[in-house]
Amino acid sequence: MRFFLGKPWLLFVAPLFIGPLFAEKTVIIHASTFTLELYDDMGTLIKTYPVGLGKGGMGKTKIGDKKTPIGTYHVQWKASSLWETDGGFAIKEGQSYCSSDSSFIQEYQKGADPLWGDDFGGEKATFLCLNYPNNEDMANGFTGSGIGIHGTLLGGIQESASSGCIRMHVEDAQELYKKLDIGDVVHIQMD
Repeated sequence: MRFFLGKPWLLFVAPLFIGPLFAEKTVIIHASTFTLELYDDMGTLIKTYPVGLGKGGMGKTKIGDKKTPIGTYHVQWKASSLWETDGGFAIKEGQSYCSSDSSFIQEYQKGADPLWGDDFGGEKATFLCLNYPNNEDMANGFTGSGIGIHGTLLGGIQESASSGCIRMHVEDAQELYKKLDIGDVVHIQMD
């Protein structure tokens, strides 16, 4: 705030514009309500989506705990079976994996997860890979990889049913995929 003094007994307060509320589009995932909120770079709510979270609960700390992490992450890469129109890496059966270090790879390596099939949305598969574990997670000794936001045909929306990812209805995941860019922020919180 800026303060302007006029007469000795008068104080004027003028708002100081500091720019957009968010530097990029932002997602906030609320574990308590199983919802994902998408905000534009001015902090305006664009849409709320129902989601499914890890069947092991919240607070991922290690590989295989089936928990969804809590914290602030970024979209580090995108992949879609409709990549020709959606952009990102191409999801093709037998040629699209998330590696054990959360990289997109086209040839299977031990520990890699396939990105096609019903768990990721079938013929309309999408995957927004998050940078889990981030620097804070690694400093705390947390391990794991391949945490993302994706569509699913297996259900488990608005419940704890995934292996740690954030799952969405296929149409919702496709819509979100088109609206988010690499580097956009994802806050996952308990509230």
